[in-house]
Amino acid sequence: MNLLWIMTDQHRADCLGCMGHPDVRTPNLDRLAAEGVVFDNAFCQSPVCMASRASLLTGRYPATVRVRGMGILPPQETTLPEWLRRQGYRTGAFGKVHLTPEQFTRHQLGSNVPILDWRRFATLSHLPPMPDDPFKTNYGFEVHVGCDDMNQGNFHAWLRREAPHLADRPRPQPFNENGPGDLWVSPYPSQYHQTTYIARQAERFIRNQTGDIPWMTFCSFIAPHHPLEAPEEVIARYDEAAVPLPEWKGGVDAALIPPPPAAAIGEMDRYSEAVTRRIVLHYLASISLIDDGVGRLADALRDTGQLDNTLIVFVADHGEMLGNHGLLRKPSLHFDELLRVPLLMRGPGLAPQRVAGLVELVDLYPTVLSLLGLEVNPGVQGLDRSAPLRAAEPFGREDVYADMFDMAPLVCGVTHGPYAACQTLRTDRWKLTLFPNAGRRYGMLFDLASDPAESHNLYHDDACAAVREQLLWRLATRCHQQTDPLPLRLTQY
Repeated sequence: MNLLWIMTDQHRADCLGCMGHPDVRTPNLDRLAAEGVVFDNAFCQSPVCMASRASLLTGRYPATVRVRGMGILPPQETTLPEWLRRQGYRTGAFGKVHLTPEQFTRHQLGSNVPILDWRRFATLSHLPPMPDDPFKTNYGFEVHVGCDDMNQGNFHAWLRREAPHLADRPRPQPFNENGPGDLWVSPYPSQYHQTTYIARQAERFIRNQTGDIPWMTFCSFIAPHHPLEAPEEVIARYDEAAVPLPEWKGGVDAALIPPPPAAAIGEMDRYSEAVTRRIVLHYLASISLIDDGVGRLADALRDTGQLDNTLIVFVADHGEMLGNHGLLRKPSLHFDELLRVPLLMRGPGLAPQRVAGLVELVDLYPTVLSLLGLEVNPGVQGLDRSAPLRAAEPFGREDVYADMFDMAPLVCGVTHGPYAACQTLRTDRWKLTLFPNAGRRYGMLFDLASDPAESHNLYHDDACAAVREQLLWRLATRCHQQTDPLPLRLTQY
């Protein structure tokens, strides 16, 4: 069986038609959902790109693989593409992989093309030496055509060949001088946008797989991550006046949130209704363009007769606040808008179904390998959910865990942004977030049964003291359970 793994960046769970959004236009993803499995409560293990991706592609928690927020994935870790290559798969990555640092690549290595060769980062990051292993080259990706937030050299080279009149277009001015500085209309029409470029590279790889060798295609879009931009003709699919403003939610009491995350409180208060509506409009339009790319990939599978022998996974690395709680982007405030992500799966042996139980993204790795009929490598910490999926039986975790670590210290660059260490434990009913480096007076506690919008922070409510104590104990248990299982114990002595 082949594997098509489609990833989006900063894509919140409710922004798909199949997840109940009344306005977003995602017909191809909705069709994928109707033919496969929809996970209603999938949660990332860290709401920041690199940590989440490192966890997803290893089946291990961010602290275990030592990618705590941003960083670099140590090459000693076994990734999904590496393991598949060892089983005879061809592997290709197209778009944003982000297992190595973008800014270091651009400013210290002087490259406008993403680099996955860990050796280029080894000295300054103090990665331990290891022998060359061809299966670990580029973290297991045999073919790599990178395009990420900062390093789009491959895309611009393609643009000069395909549409030279667009190659030197400058970045547009922001939509409104009183709005975010990263809100603009894309200078590229949809057929020449970065999203379409990434989809076309992945499509070409799929169409070229004509033999009996199984393959993995990792198609990873930059969008809808900021900048908040989309092509004009995709924006025009929406009636701007009908785009809903984000629901206002509370839960951001500054007395209970430490700096620097507290600095993010009230950002949306700065913007007019017109600017706020435009933010949401561009975000939804970016997702619609991704949906076009998903349709392109599905057509490639149908045209080549590979659809019924391919497991398709669609997932995001983390979510986006998009105006809820008065917040934008992804500060270290673990509301569900950041932690809960879209997760769809379609493939042979999987009946259409919706999974309501709590799922961690770390569970994807062993589940995918088992669905492909392959053995899971040692050290994986996620739970294999293939059996209940095949049987269409309900399942779910008692709780899910997510964290983020302080960004400092950095070898090159300056720490900035509303980020701080935080740890979250979420059950069906309760949600606790701690800021372990900030002191006991800071924290967030929500009763999701009576307050699903997370509007009333009960962290210091005396009536919830016993619940808070129980959740603290469960959080400590989850942290202990993330101790690296490698190396395996051979005997007692």
